[in-house]
Amino acid sequence: MEAWIYLSVMAAAFQTLRFMLQKSLSMGTLSAGGATFARFFYAAPCAFLLASGYLLWGGFEVPALGGVFWAYALTGGLAQILATWCVVLLFSQRNFAVGITFKKTEVIQTALVGLIVLGDRVSVPGLVAIVVGLTGVLVLSDTPDLQGGRLKRLMNKAAGLGLLSGALFAVSAVTYRGATLEVASEDAFLRAVVTVSAVTLSQTAGM
Repeated sequence: MEAWIYLSVMAAAFQTLRFMLQKSLSMGTLSAGGATFARFFYAAPCAFLLASGYLLWGGFEVPALGGVFWAYALTGGLAQILATWCVVLLFSQRNFAVGITFKKTEVIQTALVGLIVLGDRVSVPGLVAIVVGLTGVLVLSDTPDLQGGRLKRLMNKAAGLGLLSGALFAVSAVTYRGATLEVASEDAFLRAVVTVSAVTLSQTAGM
């Protein structure tokens, strides 16, 4: 299998672990904002050290970061903060599972945002897979144990937070890709770590 498949699975696993830890924090003494801030506060130094270490190890110069890069990076950073906040707020909802399920619509939303912002196109097999996944989301999102009809069970605060977080995560994913493409380097890993470092430091400073 190609490397991106392994990386995607690893990213999903780490994201799940992160949400578990954030849920633990938010259900304790921290507010939703505090739990959200913790995610970026602890990530920033790790990202900075990784980027600095890779630059030194490879003997690279710090790449120039222009205005377009910062426009993408800051937009993505803000969208990710708001998306994470929505997810943390979901933890206190009774129908938490519904919201998290709707968050998974970020895949199809990312495809749409990518097409609009970067002109990225999805292949027919990829589109079919996304539609199948979206159908599965809608099926799994129904919670018969809640009162009311199917539409009422789906249209609630948790579902709204889930959809909103999915949309914001989609914006952040696409704009992060746009930012990495603006880094003046042929090394894909260098572009990634520089972007992550710049974004997380900006997020921590902004919060």
